[in-house]
Amino acid sequence: MLLGVVGAPNKGKSTFFAAVTMVDAAIANYPFTTTTASRGVTYVRAQCPHVELGLKACNPKNSKCVDGVRLVPVGIIDTPGLVPEAHKGRGLGNRFLDSLREADVFIQVVDGSGKTDLHGNPCQGCSPMDEVAFLKEEIAMWVFEIMKRKGGGRHLALKEAALSLSGLRISEGMLLQAAASCGLEVGDGTMPDDDGMKRIAQKLVEMRFPIAVAFNKVDLPGAKEEFEKARQRGLENVFACSAAIELALRKAAEHGLIEYAPGQGSFKLVGTPDEKQKEALSQIDAFLKAHKSSGVQEIIDWAVYKKMGAIVVYPVEDEHRLSNHKGEILPDAFLVPKGTTARQLAGMVHSELAAKFIGAIDVKRKTRIGADHLLGDGDVIKIIAGR
Repeated sequence: MLLGVVGAPNKGKSTFFAAVTMVDAAIANYPFTTTTASRGVTYVRAQCPHVELGLKACNPKNSKCVDGVRLVPVGIIDTPGLVPEAHKGRGLGNRFLDSLREADVFIQVVDGSGKTDLHGNPCQGCSPMDEVAFLKEEIAMWVFEIMKRKGGGRHLALKEAALSLSGLRISEGMLLQAAASCGLEVGDGTMPDDDGMKRIAQKLVEMRFPIAVAFNKVDLPGAKEEFEKARQRGLENVFACSAAIELALRKAAEHGLIEYAPGQGSFKLVGTPDEKQKEALSQIDAFLKAHKSSGVQEIIDWAVYKKMGAIVVYPVEDEHRLSNHKGEILPDAFLVPKGTTARQLAGMVHSELAAKFIGAIDVKRKTRIGADHLLGDGDVIKIIAGR
Protein backbone atom coordinates (compact mmCIF):
# COMPACT_ATOMS: atom_id res chain seq x y z
CA MET A 1 0.00 0.00 0.00
CA LEU A 2 1.33 3.42 -0.97
CA LEU A 3 0.10 6.96 -0.35
CA GLY A 4 1.01 9.69 -2.84
CA VAL A 5 1.39 13.32 -1.71
CA VAL A 6 0.37 15.46 -4.68
CA GLY A 7 -0.56 19.00 -5.62
CA ALA A 8 0.56 22.19 -7.29
CA PRO A 9 3.93 23.73 -6.36
CA ASN A 10 4.46 25.71 -3.13
CA LYS A 11 1.43 24.37 -1.27
CA GLY A 12 3.27 22.71 1.61
CA LYS A 13 3.62 19.20 0.16
CA SER A 14 7.22 18.79 1.29
CA THR A 15 6.37 20.10 4.77
CA PHE A 16 3.49 17.60 4.97
CA PHE A 17 5.78 14.78 3.82
CA ALA A 18 8.51 15.77 6.26
CA ALA A 19 6.00 15.97 9.12
CA VAL A 20 4.54 12.49 8.59
CA THR A 21 7.86 10.77 7.88
CA MET A 22 10.43 12.93 9.71
CA VAL A 23 12.53 12.67 6.56
CA ASP A 24 14.48 15.79 5.66
CA ALA A 25 12.84 17.12 2.50
CA ALA A 26 13.66 20.34 0.68
CA ILE A 27 11.27 22.97 2.05
CA ALA A 28 11.18 26.53 0.73
CA ASN A 29 8.68 29.23 -0.20
CA TYR A 30 9.05 29.01 -3.97
CA PRO A 31 7.81 26.70 -6.73
CA PHE A 32 9.54 23.42 -7.64
CA THR A 33 11.45 22.96 -4.40
CA THR A 34 10.81 19.24 -4.92
CA THR A 35 12.22 18.10 -8.25
CA THR A 36 12.32 14.35 -7.69
CA ALA A 37 9.98 11.97 -5.89
CA SER A 38 10.91 11.22 -2.27
CA ARG A 39 9.92 8.00 -0.54
CA GLY A 40 9.35 7.38 3.13
CA VAL A 41 7.30 5.59 5.75
CA THR A 42 4.49 7.07 7.79
CA TYR A 43 2.04 5.48 10.25
CA VAL A 44 -1.65 4.90 10.75
CA ARG A 45 -3.18 4.56 14.20
CA ALA A 46 -4.91 1.45 15.52
CA GLN A 47 -6.07 0.42 18.98
CA CYS A 48 -3.47 -2.05 20.22
CA PRO A 49 -5.05 -5.40 21.23
CA HIS A 50 -2.95 -5.60 24.38
CA VAL A 51 -5.27 -3.01 25.94
CA GLU A 52 -8.48 -4.85 25.00
CA LEU A 53 -7.05 -8.17 26.15
CA GLY A 54 -5.93 -6.82 29.50
CA LEU A 55 -2.19 -7.20 28.99
CA LYS A 56 0.20 -4.81 30.69
CA ALA A 57 2.29 -4.19 27.57
CA CYS A 58 3.31 -5.46 24.15
CA ASN A 59 6.61 -5.82 22.30
CA PRO A 60 6.10 -4.31 18.83
CA LYS A 61 8.80 -5.04 16.26
CA ASN A 62 7.48 -3.83 12.90
CA SER A 63 5.44 -0.98 14.41
CA LYS A 64 5.21 1.19 17.52
CA CYS A 65 2.84 1.32 20.50
CA VAL A 66 2.28 4.65 22.27
CA ASP A 67 -0.15 4.70 25.20
CA GLY A 68 -2.11 1.78 23.77
CA VAL A 69 -2.19 3.16 20.23
CA ARG A 70 -0.39 1.00 17.68
CA LEU A 71 1.35 2.99 14.94
CA VAL A 72 1.43 0.76 11.87
CA PRO A 73 3.79 1.62 8.98
CA VAL A 74 2.58 2.49 5.48
CA GLY A 75 4.60 3.70 2.48
CA ILE A 76 4.31 7.27 1.22
CA ILE A 77 5.78 9.18 -1.73
CA ASP A 78 6.18 12.94 -2.21
CA THR A 79 5.89 13.96 -5.86
CA PRO A 80 7.10 17.08 -7.69
CA GLY A 81 4.55 19.89 -8.10
CA LEU A 82 1.94 19.70 -10.83
CA VAL A 83 1.13 22.76 -12.97
CA PRO A 84 -1.56 23.32 -15.61
CA GLU A 85 -0.92 21.30 -18.79
CA ALA A 86 1.56 19.02 -17.01
CA HIS A 87 0.22 16.21 -19.19
CA LYS A 88 1.76 18.10 -22.12
CA GLY A 89 5.13 18.21 -20.35
CA ARG A 90 4.88 21.66 -18.76
CA GLY A 91 6.86 22.25 -15.57
CA LEU A 92 7.96 18.90 -14.22
CA GLY A 93 4.83 17.31 -15.63
CA ASN A 94 6.15 14.06 -17.04
CA ARG A 95 8.26 13.42 -13.97
CA PHE A 96 5.30 14.18 -11.71
CA LEU A 97 2.84 12.01 -13.56
CA ASP A 98 5.16 9.03 -13.86
CA SER A 99 5.69 9.09 -10.09
CA LEU A 100 1.94 8.63 -9.53
CA ARG A 101 1.64 5.19 -11.07
CA GLU A 102 2.29 3.22 -7.88
CA ALA A 103 0.12 5.21 -5.47
CA ASP A 104 -3.12 3.70 -4.18
CA VAL A 105 -4.55 6.93 -2.72
CA PHE A 106 -3.58 10.55 -3.25
CA ILE A 107 -3.28 13.11 -0.48
CA GLN A 108 -3.65 16.40 -2.30
CA VAL A 109 -2.12 19.30 -0.37
CA VAL A 110 -3.76 22.64 -1.18
CA ASP A 111 -2.99 26.13 0.12
CA GLY A 112 -5.99 26.81 2.34
CA SER A 113 -4.97 30.43 2.81
CA GLY A 114 -5.45 31.18 -0.92
CA LYS A 115 -2.08 32.93 -1.09
CA THR A 116 -0.60 30.94 -4.01
CA ASP A 117 -1.94 30.27 -7.50
CA LEU A 118 -1.93 27.06 -9.55
CA HIS A 119 1.69 27.70 -10.56
CA GLY A 120 2.79 28.21 -6.95
CA ASN A 121 3.28 31.95 -7.33
CA PRO A 122 2.09 34.48 -4.70
CA CYS A 123 -1.44 35.78 -5.14
CA GLN A 124 -4.36 37.14 -3.14
CA GLY A 125 -7.78 35.51 -2.96
CA CYS A 126 -6.99 32.41 -5.02
CA SER A 127 -9.53 29.62 -4.46
CA PRO A 128 -8.18 26.40 -2.91
CA MET A 129 -11.10 24.54 -4.47
CA ASP A 130 -9.81 25.50 -7.92
CA GLU A 131 -6.76 23.40 -7.05
CA VAL A 132 -8.94 20.40 -6.28
CA ALA A 133 -10.75 20.60 -9.62
CA PHE A 134 -7.52 21.26 -11.49
CA LEU A 135 -5.77 18.14 -10.16
CA LYS A 136 -8.60 15.80 -11.18
CA GLU A 137 -8.76 17.33 -14.65
CA GLU A 138 -5.00 17.19 -15.17
CA ILE A 139 -4.77 13.53 -14.22
CA ALA A 140 -7.79 12.72 -16.40
CA MET A 141 -6.10 14.40 -19.37
CA TRP A 142 -2.95 12.39 -18.64
CA VAL A 143 -4.99 9.15 -18.77
CA PHE A 144 -6.70 10.32 -21.97
CA GLU A 145 -3.39 11.21 -23.64
CA ILE A 146 -1.97 7.75 -22.84
CA MET A 147 -4.93 6.14 -24.63
CA LYS A 148 -4.74 8.67 -27.46
CA ARG A 149 -1.07 7.92 -28.13
CA LYS A 150 -1.82 4.22 -28.26
CA GLY A 151 -4.41 4.87 -30.96
CA GLY A 152 -1.96 6.86 -33.05
CA GLY A 153 -4.75 8.78 -34.78
CA ARG A 154 -6.90 5.74 -35.54
CA HIS A 155 -9.95 4.31 -33.80
CA LEU A 156 -8.77 2.61 -30.62
CA ALA A 157 -9.83 -0.92 -29.64
CA LEU A 158 -10.97 -1.55 -26.07
CA LYS A 159 -8.24 -4.13 -25.46
CA GLU A 160 -5.61 -1.72 -26.79
CA ALA A 161 -6.87 0.99 -24.43
CA ALA A 162 -6.71 -1.43 -21.51
CA LEU A 163 -3.17 -2.46 -22.48
CA SER A 164 -2.05 1.17 -22.66
CA LEU A 165 -3.33 1.78 -19.12
CA SER A 166 -2.07 -1.44 -17.55
CA GLY A 167 0.92 0.42 -16.13
CA LEU A 168 -1.54 2.49 -14.09
CA ARG A 169 -3.22 -0.69 -12.82
CA ILE A 170 -6.35 0.08 -14.84
CA SER A 171 -7.92 -3.10 -16.19
CA GLU A 172 -10.27 -3.80 -19.06
CA GLY A 173 -13.00 -4.41 -16.49
CA MET A 174 -12.47 -0.96 -15.02
CA LEU A 175 -12.67 0.54 -18.51
CA LEU A 176 -15.98 -1.22 -19.12
CA GLN A 177 -17.33 -0.06 -15.76
CA ALA A 178 -16.24 3.53 -16.41
CA ALA A 179 -17.83 3.55 -19.86
CA ALA A 180 -21.10 2.13 -18.49
CA SER A 181 -21.25 4.77 -15.75
CA CYS A 182 -20.85 7.43 -18.46
CA GLY A 183 -23.65 5.89 -20.53
CA LEU A 184 -21.24 4.96 -23.31
CA GLU A 185 -21.45 1.69 -25.24
CA VAL A 186 -18.17 -0.14 -25.81
CA GLY A 187 -19.59 -3.65 -26.04
CA ASP A 188 -18.43 -3.97 -29.65
CA GLY A 189 -14.80 -3.80 -28.48
CA THR A 190 -14.05 -0.27 -29.71
CA MET A 191 -13.54 2.92 -27.73
CA PRO A 192 -15.69 6.03 -28.39
CA ASP A 193 -14.45 9.30 -29.91
CA ASP A 194 -12.17 11.75 -28.11
CA ASP A 195 -14.98 13.38 -26.12
CA GLY A 196 -16.15 9.96 -24.97
CA MET A 197 -12.65 8.86 -24.00
CA LYS A 198 -12.18 12.06 -21.97
CA ARG A 199 -15.35 11.30 -20.06
CA ILE A 200 -14.16 7.75 -19.44
CA ALA A 201 -10.77 9.08 -18.31
CA GLN A 202 -12.46 11.34 -15.76
CA LYS A 203 -14.42 8.41 -14.37
CA LEU A 204 -11.29 6.25 -14.27
CA VAL A 205 -9.54 8.88 -12.14
CA GLU A 206 -12.35 8.64 -9.58
CA MET A 207 -12.12 4.84 -9.57
CA ARG A 208 -8.34 4.36 -9.63
CA PHE A 209 -7.02 7.45 -7.85
CA PRO A 210 -9.17 8.34 -4.81
CA ILE A 211 -8.16 11.65 -3.22
CA ALA A 212 -8.02 12.97 0.34
CA VAL A 213 -7.64 16.76 0.34
CA ALA A 214 -5.30 18.24 2.95
CA PHE A 215 -6.58 21.81 3.34
CA ASN A 216 -3.18 23.04 4.49
CA LYS A 217 -1.96 26.25 6.18
CA VAL A 218 -5.17 26.46 8.23
CA ASP A 219 -3.13 28.32 10.86
CA LEU A 220 -2.83 31.31 8.50
CA PRO A 221 -5.34 34.18 8.21
CA GLY A 222 -8.29 33.50 5.92
CA ALA A 223 -7.77 29.73 5.72
CA LYS A 224 -10.47 28.82 8.23
CA GLU A 225 -13.07 30.74 6.23
CA GLU A 226 -11.99 29.06 2.99
CA PHE A 227 -12.22 25.68 4.68
CA GLU A 228 -15.78 26.36 5.83
CA LYS A 229 -16.71 27.21 2.24
CA ALA A 230 -15.30 23.87 1.12
CA ARG A 231 -17.21 21.98 3.80
CA GLN A 232 -20.44 23.69 2.83
CA ARG A 233 -20.16 21.94 -0.52
CA GLY A 234 -20.67 18.66 1.31
CA LEU A 235 -17.25 17.24 0.43
CA GLU A 236 -16.33 14.42 2.79
CA ASN A 237 -12.72 14.14 1.63
CA VAL A 238 -11.52 17.62 2.72
CA PHE A 239 -9.59 17.99 6.00
CA ALA A 240 -8.22 21.14 7.62
CA CYS A 241 -4.60 20.83 8.72
CA SER A 242 -1.35 22.58 9.41
CA ALA A 243 1.63 20.56 8.25
CA ALA A 244 3.98 23.21 9.66
CA ILE A 245 2.56 22.77 13.17
CA GLU A 246 2.70 18.97 12.96
CA LEU A 247 6.33 19.16 11.81
CA ALA A 248 7.19 21.54 14.67
CA LEU A 249 5.54 19.19 17.20
CA ARG A 250 7.40 16.13 15.96
CA LYS A 251 10.73 17.95 15.87
CA ALA A 252 10.19 19.27 19.41
CA ALA A 253 9.43 15.72 20.55
CA GLU A 254 12.47 14.39 18.72
CA HIS A 255 14.68 16.91 20.55
CA GLY A 256 13.24 15.97 23.94
CA LEU A 257 11.39 19.23 24.57
CA ILE A 258 7.91 17.68 24.66
CA GLU A 259 6.09 14.37 24.79
CA TYR A 260 3.83 14.08 21.76
CA ALA A 261 2.34 11.28 19.68
CA PRO A 262 0.95 11.72 16.14
CA GLY A 263 -2.64 12.93 16.14
CA GLN A 264 -2.75 14.02 19.79
CA GLY A 265 -4.55 17.24 20.64
CA SER A 266 -1.99 18.30 23.23
CA PHE A 267 1.60 17.81 24.30
CA LYS A 268 3.49 17.64 27.58
CA LEU A 269 6.48 19.88 28.22
CA VAL A 270 9.37 17.73 29.49
CA GLY A 271 12.48 19.63 28.38
CA THR A 272 13.88 23.11 28.90
CA PRO A 273 13.09 25.23 25.85
CA ASP A 274 14.70 28.62 25.34
CA GLU A 275 12.59 31.79 25.15
CA LYS A 276 12.05 31.56 21.39
CA GLN A 277 11.01 27.91 21.69
CA LYS A 278 8.67 28.72 24.58
CA GLU A 279 6.90 31.32 22.46
CA ALA A 280 6.57 28.92 19.53
CA LEU A 281 5.22 26.15 21.77
CA SER A 282 2.76 28.59 23.33
CA GLN A 283 1.39 29.46 19.89
CA ILE A 284 1.18 25.77 18.96
CA ASP A 285 -0.65 25.00 22.21
CA ALA A 286 -3.20 27.71 21.42
CA PHE A 287 -3.71 26.27 17.94
CA LEU A 288 -4.25 22.74 19.31
CA LYS A 289 -6.78 23.97 21.84
CA ALA A 290 -8.72 25.67 19.06
CA HIS A 291 -8.45 22.91 16.45
CA LYS A 292 -8.13 19.72 18.61
CA SER A 293 -5.11 18.56 16.57
CA SER A 294 -2.90 19.57 13.64
CA GLY A 295 -5.23 17.52 11.40
CA VAL A 296 -2.37 15.78 9.62
CA GLN A 297 -2.69 12.33 11.21
CA GLU A 298 -6.45 12.30 10.63
CA ILE A 299 -5.82 12.62 6.89
CA ILE A 300 -3.38 9.70 6.87
CA ASP A 301 -5.80 7.52 8.84
CA TRP A 302 -8.78 8.42 6.64
CA ALA A 303 -6.86 7.77 3.42
CA VAL A 304 -5.72 4.34 4.57
CA TYR A 305 -8.83 3.08 6.33
CA LYS A 306 -11.63 4.74 4.37
CA LYS A 307 -10.15 4.97 0.90
CA MET A 308 -7.74 2.03 0.81
CA GLY A 309 -10.18 -0.06 2.85
CA ALA A 310 -7.36 -1.41 5.02
CA ILE A 311 -7.54 -3.27 8.31
CA VAL A 312 -4.87 -4.19 10.87
CA VAL A 313 -4.33 -7.79 11.98
CA TYR A 314 -1.84 -9.27 14.44
CA PRO A 315 -0.33 -12.71 13.68
CA VAL A 316 1.09 -14.63 16.66
CA GLU A 317 2.75 -18.02 17.10
CA ASP A 318 1.54 -18.75 20.63
CA GLU A 319 -2.22 -18.20 21.00
CA HIS A 320 -2.05 -18.44 24.79
CA ARG A 321 0.73 -15.93 25.41
CA LEU A 322 -0.08 -13.89 22.27
CA SER A 323 3.57 -14.01 21.35
CA ASN A 324 6.12 -15.21 18.83
CA HIS A 325 8.62 -18.02 19.55
CA LYS A 326 10.82 -15.53 21.40
CA GLY A 327 8.03 -14.68 23.83
CA GLU A 328 7.56 -11.20 22.39
CA ILE A 329 3.91 -10.17 22.84
CA LEU A 330 1.99 -9.01 19.75
CA PRO A 331 5.22 -8.28 17.90
CA ASP A 332 3.77 -7.65 14.44
CA ALA A 333 0.93 -5.57 13.03
CA PHE A 334 0.00 -6.19 9.39
CA LEU A 335 -1.87 -3.60 7.35
CA VAL A 336 -3.92 -5.62 4.86
CA PRO A 337 -6.85 -5.01 2.48
CA LYS A 338 -10.34 -5.63 3.81
CA GLY A 339 -11.37 -9.05 2.53
CA THR A 340 -8.01 -10.68 3.27
CA THR A 341 -8.37 -14.36 4.19
CA ALA A 342 -6.55 -16.41 6.80
CA ARG A 343 -4.55 -18.23 4.11
CA GLN A 344 -3.57 -14.94 2.47
CA LEU A 345 -2.34 -13.63 5.81
CA ALA A 346 -0.25 -16.79 6.17
CA GLY A 347 1.39 -16.00 2.83
CA MET A 348 2.13 -12.46 3.95
CA VAL A 349 3.85 -13.75 7.07
CA HIS A 350 5.88 -16.35 5.15
CA SER A 351 5.34 -18.02 1.78
CA GLU A 352 5.83 -21.49 3.25
CA LEU A 353 3.03 -20.92 5.75
CA ALA A 354 0.54 -20.49 2.92
CA ALA A 355 1.79 -23.63 1.16
CA LYS A 356 1.53 -25.71 4.34
CA PHE A 357 -1.59 -24.00 5.69
CA ILE A 358 -3.89 -26.26 7.73
CA GLY A 359 -6.02 -23.73 9.56
CA ALA A 360 -5.92 -20.81 11.95
CA ILE A 361 -7.19 -19.69 15.33
CA ASP A 362 -9.06 -16.46 16.01
CA VAL A 363 -7.39 -15.77 19.34
CA LYS A 364 -9.86 -13.21 20.66
CA ARG A 365 -12.86 -15.43 20.01
CA LYS A 366 -11.01 -18.68 20.75
CA THR A 367 -12.38 -20.31 17.59
CA ARG A 368 -10.85 -22.32 14.76
CA ILE A 369 -11.14 -20.71 11.33
CA GLY A 370 -10.55 -21.97 7.80
CA ALA A 371 -8.49 -20.85 4.85
CA ASP A 372 -11.22 -18.66 3.35
CA HIS A 373 -12.24 -16.98 6.60
CA LEU A 374 -12.33 -13.20 6.13
CA LEU A 375 -10.27 -11.39 8.72
CA GLY A 376 -11.60 -8.44 10.69
CA ASP A 377 -9.94 -5.26 11.90
CA GLY A 378 -7.94 -5.87 15.08
CA ASP A 379 -8.00 -9.67 14.78
CA VAL A 380 -5.22 -11.64 16.51
CA ILE A 381 -4.52 -14.76 14.45
CA LYS A 382 -2.52 -17.93 15.07
CA ILE A 383 -1.62 -19.70 11.81
CA ILE A 384 -1.52 -23.51 11.92
CA ALA A 385 0.75 -25.10 9.31
CA GLY A 386 1.97 -28.60 8.58
CA ARG A 387 5.57 -29.65 8.45
